[in-house]
Amino acid sequence: MERIPYKKLDFDYGRSLEIFDDSRKIGADAWVVIMTATMKIPVEMSLFTSEPLSDTEFDDILNILGSPIEYRYRLERNMIMDHEKDAVLENLVNTFLENTGRYVANPKFPEKLALKEYKDRVEKRKRKR
Repeated sequence: MERIPYKKLDFDYGRSLEIFDDSRKIGADAWVVIMTATMKIPVEMSLFTSEPLSDTEFDDILNILGSPIEYRYRLERNMIMDHEKDAVLENLVNTFLENTGRYVANPKFPEKLALKEYKDRVEKRKRKR
């Protein structure tokens, strides 16, 4: 079953941020309220505009990351009563958008995320050796 976004934001740079209500009931009248924000980012040569990459550099990034990569952010609150659930979810969404919304709305966000993820994975591989 396909999840239906609680909210979807389309950015000028061609990507969309989807916010989901992943809340679940944990008692007769209590919830764990969970907000999950996701963005799928295809790893393509056109993504890297700050510094042009050689074909070899791009191939290395693509081989390590795969495509697409996914940005995921999650906020949750435990033991929320039935009558508070919707307000708490809306508060989580608003808090996320106030604190992180401008960052993910920046046209450089997908490129920066891909490069950071690449760097982190390369560093992790080096530590394993």
